[in-house]
Amino acid sequence: MQGRKRTGKRHDEGILSSVVSSTADAIIGCNTQGRITAWNPAAERIYGYRCDEARRRPVTMLYPADVAERDWQIFQKALRGTPTAQVRTVRLHKDGTRVPVRMSFAPIEGTDGSVRGVVSVAHELTDEIRSEARMTALLEATPDAIVGVDPGGRIVFANRSCERLLGYRPEELTGRQAEMLFAQDARADMIELCERLFADPRLRDRTRTLTTRLRRRDGTELPGETTLSWREEPGGPLLIAATRDLTEQHRAEDKLRALLEAVPEAITGVSLDGRIVMANRGTERLLGYSREELLNEPYDRLLPGYERERVARMVAGLFESELPSTVVYVDILRADGTLVPTESTVSRFDGGGERMLLVAGRDITDRVAAERERARLAEQVQRQRTQRLEALGQLAGGVAHDFNNLLAVISNYTELLGDEVTDLARSDPKQWQPFADDLDRIRKAAERGAALTQRLLTFSRRDLSRPRVLEPGAVLDRLLPSLRTAVGEGHELRLTAVPELWPVLLDPGQLDQLLVNLAINARDAMPGGGPVVIDADNLRFDGDDPGYQPPPETGRRYLRLRVTDTGVGMSADVAARAFEPFFTTKTKNPGTGLGLAAVYGIVGQAGGCLAVTSIPGAGTTMTVLLPATDEAYSDPADEIVPDDGGPDGGEPGRYHVILLADDEEGVRESTARALSRHGYRVLTAPDGPAALTLAHQHRDEIDVLLTDVIMPRMHGGELAQRVVELIPDIRVIYMSGYAEPLLDVAPAGSTATPLLEKPFAIAELLRTLRPGPIRSDGRGTGMHVT
Repeated sequence: MQGRKRTGKRHDEGILSSVVSSTADAIIGCNTQGRITAWNPAAERIYGYRCDEARRRPVTMLYPADVAERDWQIFQKALRGTPTAQVRTVRLHKDGTRVPVRMSFAPIEGTDGSVRGVVSVAHELTDEIRSEARMTALLEATPDAIVGVDPGGRIVFANRSCERLLGYRPEELTGRQAEMLFAQDARADMIELCERLFADPRLRDRTRTLTTRLRRRDGTELPGETTLSWREEPGGPLLIAATRDLTEQHRAEDKLRALLEAVPEAITGVSLDGRIVMANRGTERLLGYSREELLNEPYDRLLPGYERERVARMVAGLFESELPSTVVYVDILRADGTLVPTESTVSRFDGGGERMLLVAGRDITDRVAAERERARLAEQVQRQRTQRLEALGQLAGGVAHDFNNLLAVISNYTELLGDEVTDLARSDPKQWQPFADDLDRIRKAAERGAALTQRLLTFSRRDLSRPRVLEPGAVLDRLLPSLRTAVGEGHELRLTAVPELWPVLLDPGQLDQLLVNLAINARDAMPGGGPVVIDADNLRFDGDDPGYQPPPETGRRYLRLRVTDTGVGMSADVAARAFEPFFTTKTKNPGTGLGLAAVYGIVGQAGGCLAVTSIPGAGTTMTVLLPATDEAYSDPADEIVPDDGGPDGGEPGRYHVILLADDEEGVRESTARALSRHGYRVLTAPDGPAALTLAHQHRDEIDVLLTDVIMPRMHGGELAQRVVELIPDIRVIYMSGYAEPLLDVAPAGSTATPLLEKPFAIAELLRTLRPGPIRSDGRGTGMHVT
């Protein structure tokens, strides 16, 4: 391979190897300042300076004084772009003697057309070269073994280097057949080639260099490279063969081959037509094939079907690429049919007149297995985190449900007492107003507790959501003042949104809550102030970013919201727990730890994805993807049911009877008392079967079923279904500490099944129970729901 590479380099440099290094002409390259940059062996022979002695010295050191001015002007003329040929002049040898030469000067042009220097070719004068003395000097000056061969194949002259190289003195070779100098098994081919060269002048032009094997006088053989040139003589053409010993070069090539065999990588050469032209022992180990089985075979036989088209495109691109090398990853097929993942460094090689790709491949099975194991462990960790969040969600939902029942009891009794104490405070403010104020404080505390449980329900995805199609740009415009208030005066709000954001299906209040919570979180991460940056744009997910949880659907459209701060940042462990309820890193003015938990619940309920990018000390970016929808925008005004008049909780009428079912005694009793105070007749039941019994007993009296959703023995949805079958025109109203899937199934014949979220105010309950038309028997047909 090294031989081909060197030969290719000589071809790439024109005829430098076949002419410059063996020609009788002195070829000298100079830069624009006239300093020598190139010096061939003939220049060394003619002028006596070695290349290392001549390089970087002024070319004028060779100019005798009597021709220096004229020759320097010719040199300058070539620098200006005008070549000059056939100039007879003289040059100085290193020993001071004068050398008569015939010279040509030509400019050296760069790729941009500019002159980069001058090349001169000096030829010794013909009459002196033909003289025997000069011929002898020429032959003895070169280290190559040079012989002249006539058309009969006889050696007519030989130089002294033949003795050093072949062991023959020149006089021993003269007159003998040239075939004696070739190895026995190569003689017939060399005799035939010489005969063809003498017979066909056109073949001579195509045959300048031969790789030969020579036979020394002692019978040993050596590799050689012979350069052929021709000289017309009166007796016919004379073949001049200059041969150099390639033993050292072959030793170097052998060392290179040994190195290729010793490296653990699989070194493979692939030709331009896609065939394997070189393979080392590492290739055999990797593939399980012998070299003989691989050479000249198409490389794609080593590829599984799913890799062939991709690799074919890649190989074609690498042959045309300007990059010296690149790294590729390919699955290959071993001889036993097993698949091996490989990593290969591929380099383009141009040498010896051929182009190939050198592929240094290695088996990365262990690395791939380790990466898969890391991915599996990461997935397992993420799954555990997700399961922990789901478990926390279930716990939070259950706690919120029970807490809401307690808050409902507190709120109801507070309101009942509040009505009594307020009346007393009007008559005796001094004695009763402090009690009224205390009850008001209890009511406000209950409201704060309800807000807290609402966040828990949002995190657990059990809050009541009323999604509709939203135009994100309009929501951001409306929410801008609230966002500025949330970040505060010490922080800058930067809001950027692309035009025509894709619509999303989401509860409007939840989108507000999501943005405000993320803005507040970003603000709190920068206690010393800083910008809170909110970006909104559209994203069609292409599968390139694995940081989202859960992973987005490839090709799906999303509204992307990013909130960035330049604050303290988070470690990976902290970022992994950021959405857990009650988890917070705040040390001053701590919050509830439910802001990001609520964001997690909102995004999950909407079918979206979350990603956290954070560097400790450099800030955090929270990214939310919400699925875009193709549904049309709905006008919120179309969803409003007109008020039918009458005050909130107006006189319900003496015949309105309510069947109240709730397993929480405090909720049941306090709600019944409140309804009774407002003129309703209430039948109470602690569970579904008891309520169903009352429904059978009072089927002609009951107008409304007010039932809890979650109850033992029979849930509210089943109770409603069975009561509606018994009393078809009854109105059903649900109560619950959190939204339940049961509410998705409305009882047959029901036109409205509103849900009262515990804890609810008595006024809210009364508005829900606002009376409808009066039936012919004098009783209401049902409740009107706003």
